Amino acid sequence: MSTPAAAAFGCSGLDDATLGALLTKAAAQRTAPVRLIGSGLHDLAAGLIADGVPVETSVPHRRDAHTLRRAVRHAGGSAPALDVGELDIDLPFPDSSLAVLVCRLDPKTFPFPRHTVRELGRVLAPDGLVVVLPGDRTSWPASLVDAWAAAAGLAPPDERATGGALPFAGAVYQARH
Repeated sequence: MSTPAAAAFGCSGLDDATLGALLTKAAAQRTAPVRLIGSGLHDLAAGLIADGVPVETSVPHRRDAHTLRRAVRHAGGSAPALDVGELDIDLPFPDSSLAVLVCRLDPKTFPFPRHTVRELGRVLAPDGLVVVLPGDRTSWPASLVDAWAAAAGLAPPDERATGGALPFAGAVYQARH
């Protein structure tokens, strides 16, 4: 995916390998598991687990949990800590409690994306890292998601231009606490 996040990290696209390396490094630096929130993250979970990265997941439906478990087994790993059905308008985590997050901002799972980004900022620990990925039907301008992130206390880890009018394709942010 070609994203503002990718540009911030000096690459033409934040592909699976680049995203995996970024999350592996972030988890190791913060000595924390990577928390995956939302649906459609099963391949990412399987890759991280295969690389020995601790993963915790929160998925909205049993179908997502089944797909995740199957992908992890296929990759030769064991199922991560898994919360099913815990996702709602407000994320079920205490303030400043998670160090490394990945959230797929899918309107089917998170019907209020601005509030979801605000919640990501709330639960992200100081100096934490969050990767926000687009959902299947995401059509928001990247600059709008960047504005939501800024209002939630999140900033890109490196100086970069905001996403502009291009459709949101994903971004990496850090807590500004």
